[in-house]
Amino acid sequence: MSPKTSGTTTAPPVATIKANAGGPNPAELAARWKEARQAYPLYAALATQFNLAPLPYPQGELPPVRPTRSTFDSDTKWLDDLDKKILAFQLRQLPPETLNGNEESLRALVQRQLRKADKTDADRDKIDLLLVQYFALRASEEEGLVHKEITLDHVARLLQPVLAQADPTPLEWCGPLEQILEKTKHCHSLRDLMEDGLLEQGRILKDSAGPMFYDPAALVAFCRFNFLLRRAFIRMLHADLKAVREAVDKLEATGVKAVDCRGAGFSAAETTAQLRFFSENWRQPFQKDYTHSSVHRAFEQLLAVRAALEEALGRKSPGAPPPAAAATKGESAKPGAPSPKVPAASAEPSRPADAKATGPALTQSEPAAQKTSRATAASHEPTGPSIDAAAEAEKCMETIWEQLIAAPPSRGRSMSTVVLQDTKVLLSSWEVAAFVSEGNQDAEDLRRAVVARAMLSVATDKRKRSGDESELKSVLPFARSEVSYFQGRVEQAKKSKNTEAAVNLGISTKRLLSCIEEAEGLQS
Repeated sequence: MSPKTSGTTTAPPVATIKANAGGPNPAELAARWKEARQAYPLYAALATQFNLAPLPYPQGELPPVRPTRSTFDSDTKWLDDLDKKILAFQLRQLPPETLNGNEESLRALVQRQLRKADKTDADRDKIDLLLVQYFALRASEEEGLVHKEITLDHVARLLQPVLAQADPTPLEWCGPLEQILEKTKHCHSLRDLMEDGLLEQGRILKDSAGPMFYDPAALVAFCRFNFLLRRAFIRMLHADLKAVREAVDKLEATGVKAVDCRGAGFSAAETTAQLRFFSENWRQPFQKDYTHSSVHRAFEQLLAVRAALEEALGRKSPGAPPPAAAATKGESAKPGAPSPKVPAASAEPSRPADAKATGPALTQSEPAAQKTSRATAASHEPTGPSIDAAAEAEKCMETIWEQLIAAPPSRGRSMSTVVLQDTKVLLSSWEVAAFVSEGNQDAEDLRRAVVARAMLSVATDKRKRSGDESELKSVLPFARSEVSYFQGRVEQAKKSKNTEAAVNLGISTKRLLSCIEEAEGLQS
Protein backbone atom coordinates (compact mmCIF):
# COMPACT_ATOMS: atom_id res chain seq x y z
CA MET A 1 0.00 0.00 0.00
CA SER A 2 1.34 3.44 -0.88
CA PRO A 3 1.89 5.81 2.04
CA LYS A 4 -0.75 8.48 2.51
CA THR A 5 0.13 12.14 2.38
CA SER A 6 -0.93 14.47 5.13
CA GLY A 7 -2.02 17.25 2.78
CA THR A 8 -3.71 17.67 -0.58
CA THR A 9 -1.85 20.62 -2.06
CA THR A 10 1.13 20.08 -4.35
CA ALA A 11 2.55 23.58 -4.00
CA PRO A 12 6.29 23.71 -3.26
CA PRO A 13 7.21 24.13 0.39
CA VAL A 14 9.16 27.35 -0.13
CA ALA A 15 6.24 29.40 1.11
CA THR A 16 6.53 28.16 4.68
CA ILE A 17 10.23 27.26 5.05
CA LYS A 18 12.13 30.40 5.88
CA ALA A 19 15.91 30.47 5.81
CA ASN A 20 17.87 31.62 8.82
CA ALA A 21 20.18 34.55 8.29
CA GLY A 22 23.33 33.37 6.59
CA GLY A 23 21.88 29.85 6.05
CA PRO A 24 20.62 28.03 2.93
CA ASN A 25 18.21 29.94 0.72
CA PRO A 26 14.54 28.87 0.47
CA ALA A 27 15.10 27.03 -2.82
CA GLU A 28 17.86 24.89 -1.28
CA LEU A 29 15.69 24.16 1.74
CA ALA A 30 12.83 23.18 -0.56
CA ALA A 31 15.07 20.76 -2.48
CA ARG A 32 16.35 19.21 0.76
CA TRP A 33 12.81 18.76 2.05
CA LYS A 34 11.64 17.18 -1.17
CA GLU A 35 14.51 14.68 -1.01
CA ALA A 36 13.92 13.98 2.69
CA ARG A 37 10.23 13.40 2.06
CA GLN A 38 10.97 10.98 -0.80
CA ALA A 39 13.47 9.02 1.32
CA TYR A 40 11.26 8.96 4.41
CA PRO A 41 9.38 5.67 3.61
CA LEU A 42 12.68 3.73 3.57
CA TYR A 43 13.87 5.32 6.80
CA ALA A 44 10.50 4.56 8.41
CA ALA A 45 10.73 0.92 7.28
CA LEU A 46 14.24 0.58 8.72
CA ALA A 47 13.29 2.29 11.99
CA THR A 48 10.31 -0.03 12.40
CA GLN A 49 11.99 -3.29 11.35
CA PHE A 50 15.06 -2.80 13.55
CA ASN A 51 13.51 -0.74 16.38
CA LEU A 52 15.94 2.09 15.71
CA ALA A 53 13.64 4.98 16.65
CA PRO A 54 9.93 5.82 17.09
CA LEU A 55 8.29 7.20 13.94
CA PRO A 56 7.46 10.92 13.89
CA TYR A 57 4.23 10.18 11.98
CA PRO A 58 1.63 7.38 12.07
CA GLN A 59 2.51 4.23 10.13
CA GLY A 60 2.00 4.74 6.39
CA GLU A 61 1.85 8.54 6.57
CA LEU A 62 4.35 10.88 4.92
CA PRO A 63 5.70 14.16 6.31
CA PRO A 64 3.67 17.21 5.26
CA VAL A 65 4.21 18.72 1.84
CA ARG A 66 4.56 22.21 3.33
CA PRO A 67 6.33 22.02 6.69
CA THR A 68 6.92 24.74 9.21
CA ARG A 69 10.56 25.55 9.95
CA SER A 70 10.38 23.68 13.26
CA THR A 71 8.95 20.62 11.49
CA PHE A 72 11.69 20.84 8.87
CA ASP A 73 14.41 20.99 11.51
CA SER A 74 13.03 18.19 13.70
CA ASP A 75 12.31 15.83 10.80
CA THR A 76 15.67 16.31 9.07
CA LYS A 77 17.40 15.80 12.44
CA TRP A 78 15.41 12.55 12.86
CA LEU A 79 16.72 11.37 9.46
CA ASP A 80 20.29 12.41 10.26
CA ASP A 81 20.21 10.62 13.63
CA LEU A 82 18.82 7.49 11.99
CA ASP A 83 21.57 7.59 9.37
CA LYS A 84 24.15 7.16 12.13
CA LYS A 85 22.45 3.96 13.30
CA ILE A 86 21.67 2.24 10.00
CA LEU A 87 24.19 -0.35 8.77
CA ALA A 88 24.59 -1.91 5.34
CA PHE A 89 23.35 -5.36 6.37
CA GLN A 90 20.09 -3.79 7.59
CA LEU A 91 19.49 -2.23 4.19
CA ARG A 92 20.17 -5.63 2.64
CA GLN A 93 17.63 -7.23 4.94
CA LEU A 94 14.77 -4.95 3.92
CA PRO A 95 12.13 -6.81 1.87
CA PRO A 96 12.81 -6.36 -1.88
CA GLU A 97 9.38 -4.84 -2.41
CA THR A 98 10.28 -2.15 0.13
CA LEU A 99 13.83 -1.36 -0.96
CA ASN A 100 13.08 -1.58 -4.69
CA GLY A 101 9.44 -0.54 -4.57
CA ASN A 102 9.97 3.10 -5.46
CA GLU A 103 12.83 4.42 -7.60
CA GLU A 104 12.32 7.93 -6.22
CA SER A 105 12.74 6.79 -2.61
CA LEU A 106 15.83 4.71 -3.36
CA ARG A 107 17.39 7.55 -5.34
CA ALA A 108 16.77 10.03 -2.53
CA LEU A 109 18.32 7.65 0.00
CA VAL A 110 21.44 7.19 -2.14
CA GLN A 111 21.84 10.91 -2.66
CA ARG A 112 21.58 11.60 1.06
CA GLN A 113 24.46 9.20 1.69
CA LEU A 114 26.62 10.62 -1.10
CA ARG A 115 26.16 14.18 0.11
CA LYS A 116 27.57 13.54 3.59
CA ALA A 117 30.69 15.60 4.18
CA ASP A 118 32.54 13.30 6.59
CA LYS A 119 31.86 9.73 5.51
CA THR A 120 32.71 6.79 7.77
CA ASP A 121 33.49 3.22 6.71
CA ALA A 122 29.86 2.38 7.57
CA ASP A 123 28.70 5.14 5.20
CA ARG A 124 30.99 3.78 2.49
CA ASP A 125 29.52 0.29 2.87
CA LYS A 126 25.99 1.68 2.61
CA ILE A 127 26.86 3.65 -0.52
CA ASP A 128 28.55 0.57 -1.97
CA LEU A 129 25.40 -1.48 -1.43
CA LEU A 130 22.86 1.16 -2.43
CA LEU A 131 24.54 2.02 -5.73
CA VAL A 132 24.50 -1.58 -6.93
CA GLN A 133 20.91 -1.90 -5.67
CA TYR A 134 19.92 1.19 -7.67
CA PHE A 135 21.76 -0.06 -10.75
CA ALA A 136 20.06 -3.47 -10.50
CA LEU A 137 16.67 -1.78 -10.24
CA ARG A 138 17.31 0.36 -13.33
CA ALA A 139 18.89 -2.54 -15.24
CA SER A 140 15.85 -4.75 -14.61
CA GLU A 141 13.79 -2.22 -16.58
CA GLU A 142 15.92 -2.79 -19.70
CA GLU A 143 15.08 -6.08 -21.33
CA GLY A 144 17.86 -8.65 -21.09
CA LEU A 145 20.47 -6.28 -19.66
CA VAL A 146 20.84 -8.06 -16.30
CA HIS A 147 21.95 -11.21 -18.14
CA LYS A 148 24.36 -9.51 -20.54
CA GLU A 149 28.02 -8.59 -20.14
CA ILE A 150 27.82 -5.34 -18.18
CA THR A 151 30.21 -2.57 -19.21
CA LEU A 152 31.33 0.56 -17.39
CA ASP A 153 29.29 2.56 -19.91
CA HIS A 154 26.13 0.65 -18.95
CA VAL A 155 26.71 1.37 -15.27
CA ALA A 156 27.58 5.05 -15.73
CA ARG A 157 24.48 5.64 -17.85
CA LEU A 158 22.07 4.00 -15.40
CA LEU A 159 23.63 5.70 -12.37
CA GLN A 160 23.22 9.19 -13.87
CA PRO A 161 20.06 10.02 -11.85
CA VAL A 162 21.90 9.48 -8.53
CA LEU A 163 25.46 10.24 -9.67
CA ALA A 164 25.36 13.11 -12.16
CA GLN A 165 29.13 12.90 -12.73
CA ALA A 166 29.16 9.12 -13.27
CA ASP A 167 32.28 8.43 -15.31
CA PRO A 168 32.94 5.21 -17.30
CA THR A 169 36.68 5.95 -17.63
CA PRO A 170 38.72 2.95 -16.37
CA LEU A 171 41.02 3.74 -13.44
CA GLU A 172 44.37 1.97 -13.24
CA TRP A 173 44.13 1.38 -9.47
CA CYS A 174 40.75 -0.32 -10.00
CA GLY A 175 42.33 -2.84 -12.39
CA PRO A 176 42.40 -5.65 -9.77
CA LEU A 177 38.57 -5.61 -9.78
CA GLU A 178 38.61 -6.77 -13.39
CA GLN A 179 41.16 -9.48 -12.55
CA ILE A 180 38.91 -10.78 -9.76
CA LEU A 181 35.90 -10.86 -12.08
CA GLU A 182 37.91 -12.76 -14.67
CA LYS A 183 38.77 -15.39 -12.05
CA THR A 184 35.10 -15.82 -11.10
CA LYS A 185 34.38 -17.02 -14.64
CA HIS A 186 36.41 -20.14 -13.84
CA CYS A 187 34.69 -20.78 -10.49
CA HIS A 188 32.12 -23.59 -10.37
CA SER A 189 31.32 -23.60 -6.65
CA LEU A 190 31.27 -21.19 -3.72
CA ARG A 191 34.25 -23.21 -2.52
CA ASP A 192 36.22 -21.89 -5.50
CA LEU A 193 35.23 -18.33 -4.66
CA MET A 194 36.16 -18.69 -0.99
CA GLU A 195 39.32 -20.70 -1.54
CA ASP A 196 40.72 -18.13 -3.94
CA GLY A 197 39.83 -15.36 -1.47
CA LEU A 198 38.08 -13.37 -4.20
CA LEU A 199 35.53 -11.75 -1.89
CA GLU A 200 38.27 -10.70 0.52
CA GLN A 201 40.44 -9.32 -2.28
CA GLY A 202 37.64 -7.00 -3.36
CA ARG A 203 37.02 -5.93 0.21
CA ILE A 204 40.70 -5.17 0.82
CA LEU A 205 40.88 -3.02 -2.33
CA LYS A 206 37.83 -1.08 -1.15
CA ASP A 207 39.28 -0.66 2.35
CA SER A 208 42.58 0.59 0.98
CA ALA A 209 40.99 3.08 -1.44
CA GLY A 210 40.35 5.73 1.20
CA PRO A 211 38.86 8.95 -0.25
CA MET A 212 39.59 7.70 -3.79
CA PHE A 213 36.60 5.37 -3.40
CA TYR A 214 34.30 8.37 -3.95
CA ASP A 215 35.82 9.32 -7.30
CA PRO A 216 32.83 9.05 -9.71
CA ALA A 217 34.81 6.69 -11.95
CA ALA A 218 35.70 4.49 -8.95
CA LEU A 219 32.05 4.39 -7.81
CA VAL A 220 31.08 3.20 -11.29
CA ALA A 221 33.83 0.55 -11.26
CA PHE A 222 32.88 -0.79 -7.82
CA CYS A 223 29.18 -0.80 -8.71
CA ARG A 224 29.88 -2.92 -11.80
CA PHE A 225 32.17 -5.19 -9.79
CA ASN A 226 29.55 -5.70 -7.07
CA PHE A 227 26.78 -6.45 -9.57
CA LEU A 228 28.81 -8.99 -11.54
CA LEU A 229 30.24 -10.61 -8.40
CA ARG A 230 26.73 -10.94 -6.96
CA ARG A 231 25.57 -12.54 -10.22
CA ALA A 232 28.47 -15.01 -10.15
CA PHE A 233 27.83 -15.73 -6.46
CA ILE A 234 24.20 -16.65 -7.14
CA ARG A 235 25.25 -18.87 -10.05
CA MET A 236 27.69 -20.79 -7.85
CA LEU A 237 25.24 -21.03 -4.96
CA HIS A 238 22.65 -22.63 -7.23
CA ALA A 239 25.33 -25.00 -8.55
CA ASP A 240 26.18 -26.13 -5.00
CA LEU A 241 22.54 -26.67 -4.05
CA LYS A 242 21.97 -28.62 -7.27
CA ALA A 243 25.06 -30.74 -6.60
CA VAL A 244 23.74 -31.62 -3.12
CA ARG A 245 20.36 -32.71 -4.52
CA GLU A 246 21.97 -34.75 -7.28
CA ALA A 247 24.33 -36.45 -4.82
CA VAL A 248 21.38 -37.37 -2.59
CA ASP A 249 19.56 -38.84 -5.62
CA LYS A 250 22.58 -40.95 -6.59
CA LEU A 251 23.15 -42.24 -3.05
CA GLU A 252 19.51 -43.20 -2.63
CA ALA A 253 19.60 -44.96 -5.99
CA THR A 254 22.43 -47.16 -4.66
CA GLY A 255 20.59 -47.88 -1.41
CA VAL A 256 22.46 -45.44 0.86
CA LYS A 257 20.05 -43.85 3.35
CA ALA A 258 22.43 -42.11 5.77
CA VAL A 259 25.69 -40.12 5.50
CA ASP A 260 28.30 -39.00 8.02
CA CYS A 261 27.84 -35.22 8.06
CA ARG A 262 29.55 -34.35 11.34
CA GLY A 263 31.83 -31.97 9.45
CA ALA A 264 28.74 -29.92 8.61
CA GLY A 265 27.43 -29.92 12.15
CA PHE A 266 24.94 -32.75 11.57
CA SER A 267 24.98 -36.33 12.86
CA ALA A 268 27.26 -39.23 11.96
CA ALA A 269 24.25 -40.88 10.27
CA GLU A 270 22.22 -38.04 8.79
CA THR A 271 19.39 -39.38 6.64
CA THR A 272 19.35 -38.55 2.96
CA ALA A 273 15.75 -37.41 3.40
CA GLN A 274 16.88 -34.77 5.90
CA LEU A 275 19.73 -33.70 3.64
CA ARG A 276 17.32 -33.32 0.75
CA PHE A 277 15.07 -31.19 2.93
CA PHE A 278 18.10 -29.10 3.95
CA SER A 279 19.03 -28.36 0.32
CA GLU A 280 15.47 -27.61 -0.80
CA ASN A 281 14.79 -25.25 2.10
CA TRP A 282 18.19 -23.59 2.43
CA ARG A 283 17.95 -19.83 2.64
CA GLN A 284 20.74 -17.30 2.25
CA PRO A 285 21.48 -15.80 5.69
CA PHE A 286 21.15 -12.01 5.58
CA GLN A 287 20.54 -11.45 9.29
CA LYS A 288 24.17 -10.41 9.70
CA ASP A 289 26.71 -8.65 7.56
CA TYR A 290 28.44 -10.73 4.84
CA THR A 291 31.65 -10.61 6.81
CA HIS A 292 30.11 -11.91 10.01
CA SER A 293 31.28 -15.36 11.07
CA SER A 294 27.75 -16.78 11.40
CA VAL A 295 27.02 -15.99 7.74
CA HIS A 296 30.37 -17.45 6.68
CA ARG A 297 29.58 -20.62 8.62
CA ALA A 298 26.20 -20.96 6.89
CA PHE A 299 27.90 -21.17 3.50
CA GLU A 300 30.64 -23.39 4.92
CA GLN A 301 27.94 -25.74 6.22
CA LEU A 302 26.40 -26.03 2.76
CA LEU A 303 29.81 -26.76 1.24
CA ALA A 304 30.61 -29.27 4.00
CA VAL A 305 27.35 -31.11 3.25
CA ARG A 306 28.29 -31.24 -0.42
CA ALA A 307 31.78 -32.53 0.43
CA ALA A 308 30.36 -35.25 2.74
CA LEU A 309 27.90 -36.43 0.10
CA GLU A 310 30.53 -36.54 -2.62
CA GLU A 311 32.91 -38.39 -0.30
CA ALA A 312 30.16 -40.95 0.33
CA LEU A 313 29.59 -41.23 -3.42
CA GLY A 314 33.33 -41.75 -3.94
CA ARG A 315 33.30 -44.72 -1.55
CA LYS A 316 30.46 -46.26 -3.55
CA SER A 317 32.43 -45.93 -6.79
CA PRO A 318 34.47 -48.94 -8.05
CA GLY A 319 38.12 -48.79 -7.00
CA ALA A 320 37.56 -46.08 -4.36
CA PRO A 321 39.74 -46.31 -1.24
CA PRO A 322 38.13 -47.65 1.92
CA PRO A 323 36.74 -45.07 4.37
CA ALA A 324 39.72 -45.32 6.72
CA ALA A 325 42.20 -44.51 3.96
CA ALA A 326 40.02 -41.74 2.58
CA ALA A 327 39.85 -40.13 6.02
CA THR A 328 43.60 -39.89 6.25
CA LYS A 329 44.62 -39.21 2.69
CA GLY A 330 41.54 -37.88 1.03
CA GLU A 331 40.71 -34.31 0.23
CA SER A 332 37.36 -32.66 -0.09
CA ALA A 333 37.26 -32.67 -3.87
CA LYS A 334 35.63 -29.93 -5.77
CA PRO A 335 34.46 -30.69 -9.31
CA GLY A 336 35.99 -28.35 -11.82
CA ALA A 337 38.16 -26.59 -9.28
CA PRO A 338 41.34 -24.93 -10.53
CA SER A 339 44.73 -26.35 -9.68
CA PRO A 340 45.81 -25.36 -6.19
CA LYS A 341 48.52 -22.78 -5.71
CA VAL A 342 50.86 -25.35 -4.16
CA PRO A 343 54.30 -25.94 -5.66
CA ALA A 344 55.02 -29.42 -6.91
CA ALA A 345 57.17 -31.35 -4.44
CA SER A 346 60.11 -32.59 -6.43
CA ALA A 347 61.98 -33.20 -3.18
CA GLU A 348 60.79 -33.69 0.37
CA PRO A 349 59.61 -30.35 1.76
CA SER A 350 61.44 -28.70 4.61
CA ARG A 351 60.14 -29.99 7.91
CA PRO A 352 59.46 -27.51 10.71
CA ALA A 353 62.04 -27.91 13.45
CA ASP A 354 59.76 -27.34 16.41
CA ALA A 355 56.49 -25.79 17.57
CA LYS A 356 57.03 -23.92 20.79
CA ALA A 357 54.58 -21.75 22.68
CA THR A 358 54.87 -19.03 20.06
CA GLY A 359 53.42 -21.40 17.45
CA PRO A 360 54.79 -23.63 14.68
CA ALA A 361 58.49 -23.21 14.11
CA LEU A 362 60.26 -22.00 11.03
CA THR A 363 61.56 -24.43 8.48
CA GLN A 364 65.20 -25.35 8.88
CA SER A 365 66.09 -23.47 5.72
CA GLU A 366 64.79 -20.16 7.07
CA PRO A 367 67.24 -17.30 6.57
CA ALA A 368 68.44 -15.14 9.44
CA ALA A 369 66.36 -12.15 8.30
CA GLN A 370 63.19 -14.20 8.69
CA LYS A 371 64.24 -15.32 12.15
CA THR A 372 64.70 -11.68 13.10
CA SER A 373 61.26 -10.89 11.72
CA ARG A 374 59.80 -13.72 13.74
CA ALA A 375 61.46 -12.51 16.92
CA THR A 376 60.18 -8.98 16.35
CA ALA A 377 56.63 -10.23 15.75
CA ALA A 378 56.79 -12.40 18.86
CA SER A 379 57.72 -9.41 20.99
CA HIS A 380 54.30 -7.90 20.21
CA GLU A 381 52.33 -11.03 21.01
CA PRO A 382 50.01 -11.37 23.99
CA THR A 383 50.92 -13.64 26.86
CA GLY A 384 51.56 -17.11 25.47
CA PRO A 385 49.50 -20.24 26.14
CA SER A 386 49.99 -22.54 29.07
CA ILE A 387 52.72 -25.19 28.99
CA ASP A 388 50.10 -27.85 28.20
CA ALA A 389 48.74 -25.84 25.26
CA ALA A 390 52.29 -25.27 23.98
CA ALA A 391 53.07 -28.97 24.13
CA GLU A 392 49.80 -29.81 22.36
CA ALA A 393 50.54 -27.21 19.68
CA GLU A 394 53.85 -28.95 18.98
CA LYS A 395 52.21 -32.38 18.73
CA CYS A 396 49.43 -31.01 16.55
CA MET A 397 51.91 -29.38 14.18
CA GLU A 398 53.89 -32.60 13.84
CA THR A 399 50.75 -34.65 13.14
CA ILE A 400 49.53 -32.26 10.45
CA TRP A 401 52.95 -32.13 8.83
CA GLU A 402 53.30 -35.93 8.77
CA GLN A 403 49.88 -36.43 7.17
CA LEU A 404 50.49 -33.82 4.48
CA ILE A 405 53.88 -35.33 3.65
CA ALA A 406 52.39 -38.85 3.53
CA ALA A 407 49.63 -37.69 1.18
CA PRO A 408 50.85 -34.61 -0.72
CA PRO A 409 48.06 -32.61 -2.34
CA SER A 410 47.24 -33.58 -5.91
CA ARG A 411 46.57 -31.08 -8.62
CA GLY A 412 42.94 -30.28 -9.38
CA ARG A 413 41.90 -30.10 -5.72
CA SER A 414 41.88 -26.97 -3.61
CA MET A 415 41.50 -28.44 -0.13
CA SER A 416 43.14 -31.20 1.88
CA THR A 417 41.89 -33.05 4.94
CA VAL A 418 43.89 -34.05 8.01
CA VAL A 419 42.49 -36.18 10.83
CA LEU A 420 43.28 -35.53 14.49
CA GLN A 421 41.69 -37.86 17.06
CA ASP A 422 38.74 -38.63 14.71
CA THR A 423 38.26 -34.92 13.95
CA LYS A 424 38.57 -33.91 10.31
CA VAL A 425 40.16 -30.54 9.64
CA LEU A 426 39.97 -29.02 6.16
CA LEU A 427 42.98 -27.04 4.99
CA SER A 428 42.95 -24.54 2.15
CA SER A 429 45.54 -24.71 -0.60
CA TRP A 430 47.54 -21.81 0.87
CA GLU A 431 47.47 -23.44 4.33
CA VAL A 432 48.81 -26.68 2.85
CA ALA A 433 51.51 -24.72 1.06
CA ALA A 434 52.55 -23.16 4.35
CA PHE A 435 53.38 -26.66 5.65
CA VAL A 436 54.89 -28.33 2.59
CA SER A 437 56.86 -25.50 0.97
CA GLU A 438 59.78 -23.37 2.04
CA GLY A 439 58.85 -21.24 5.03
CA ASN A 440 58.78 -17.51 5.65
CA GLN A 441 56.97 -15.30 8.15
CA ASP A 442 53.69 -15.49 6.21
CA ALA A 443 53.86 -19.29 6.11
CA GLU A 444 54.60 -19.43 9.82
CA ASP A 445 51.56 -17.30 10.59
CA LEU A 446 49.36 -19.61 8.53
CA ARG A 447 50.73 -22.71 10.27
CA ARG A 448 49.96 -21.12 13.62
CA ALA A 449 46.40 -20.37 12.49
CA VAL A 450 45.88 -23.95 11.32
CA VAL A 451 47.25 -25.42 14.55
CA ALA A 452 45.03 -23.21 16.71
CA ARG A 453 41.96 -24.12 14.63
CA ALA A 454 42.80 -27.82 14.64
CA MET A 455 43.37 -27.95 18.40
CA LEU A 456 40.12 -26.12 19.05
CA SER A 457 38.21 -28.38 16.64
CA VAL A 458 39.48 -31.48 18.45
CA ALA A 459 38.54 -30.06 21.86
CA THR A 460 35.10 -29.00 20.58
CA ASP A 461 34.38 -32.45 19.13
CA LYS A 462 35.47 -34.07 22.41
CA ARG A 463 33.07 -31.81 24.29
CA LYS A 464 30.23 -32.76 21.93
CA ARG A 465 30.93 -36.50 22.15
CA SER A 466 31.66 -36.98 25.83
CA GLY A 467 30.63 -33.79 27.58
CA ASP A 468 34.20 -33.38 28.87
CA GLU A 469 35.19 -29.75 28.46
CA SER A 470 38.50 -29.81 30.34
CA GLU A 471 40.49 -29.73 27.10
CA LEU A 472 38.25 -27.01 25.71
CA LYS A 473 38.92 -24.82 28.75
CA SER A 474 42.65 -25.19 28.17
CA VAL A 475 42.65 -24.64 24.40
CA LEU A 476 40.13 -21.81 24.14
CA PRO A 477 42.31 -19.15 25.85
CA PHE A 478 45.20 -20.21 23.60
CA ALA A 479 43.04 -19.76 20.49
CA ARG A 480 41.82 -16.36 21.66
CA SER A 481 45.38 -15.16 22.31
CA GLU A 482 46.41 -16.23 18.82
CA VAL A 483 43.58 -14.29 17.15
CA SER A 484 44.83 -10.90 18.35
CA TYR A 485 48.26 -11.67 16.91
CA PHE A 486 46.82 -12.75 13.55
CA GLN A 487 44.64 -9.65 13.29
CA GLY A 488 47.72 -7.50 13.83
CA ARG A 489 49.60 -9.39 11.15
CA VAL A 490 46.73 -8.93 8.68
CA GLU A 491 46.80 -5.18 9.27
CA GLN A 492 50.57 -5.13 8.76
CA ALA A 493 50.16 -7.01 5.48
CA LYS A 494 47.54 -4.51 4.29
CA LYS A 495 49.76 -1.55 5.13
CA SER A 496 52.68 -3.09 3.26
CA LYS A 497 50.39 -3.83 0.25
CA ASN A 498 50.97 -7.58 0.65
CA THR A 499 47.44 -8.38 -0.54
CA GLU A 500 47.95 -12.14 -0.90
CA ALA A 501 49.20 -12.52 2.68
CA ALA A 502 46.43 -10.29 4.03
CA VAL A 503 43.73 -12.25 2.19
CA ASN A 504 45.04 -15.70 3.08
CA LEU A 505 45.69 -15.04 6.76
CA GLY A 506 42.45 -13.04 6.97
CA ILE A 507 40.40 -16.04 5.79
CA SER A 508 42.26 -18.44 8.09
CA THR A 509 41.69 -16.06 11.02
CA LYS A 510 37.97 -15.84 10.25
CA ARG A 511 37.76 -19.63 10.33
CA LEU A 512 39.49 -19.66 13.70
CA LEU A 513 37.05 -17.03 14.97
CA SER A 514 34.15 -19.20 13.80
CA CYS A 515 35.58 -22.14 15.75
CA ILE A 516 35.99 -19.94 18.83
CA GLU A 517 32.37 -18.76 18.57
CA GLU A 518 31.15 -22.35 18.33
CA ALA A 519 33.33 -23.45 21.26
CA GLU A 520 32.12 -20.59 23.44
CA GLY A 521 28.55 -21.68 22.77
CA LEU A 522 29.32 -25.13 24.19
CA GLN A 523 30.72 -23.94 27.49
CA SER A 524 28.43 -24.49 30.44
